[in-house]
Amino acid sequence: MTKATTPAAAKSELSRKTLKTAGRKKRQAKLATDKTFAKGYFDAKSKRSTDKKAAFRKKKKGKK
Repeated sequence: MTKATTPAAAKSELSRKTLKTAGRKKRQAKLATDKTFAKGYFDAKSKRSTDKKAAFRKKKKGKK
């Protein structure tokens, strides 16, 4: 088997688990160093959580 020369081709040879682990490490490093990214990241995460709760309450409101 030949080794890939481009970064994209090299990534395709790695397993999904390895790529996810690398992505998590990269995201943790960016969250620790880039404060504006971290603020946006956690604000969006909070908004998604709030939206899910509101949708659930709306769905259950009419049921009895």
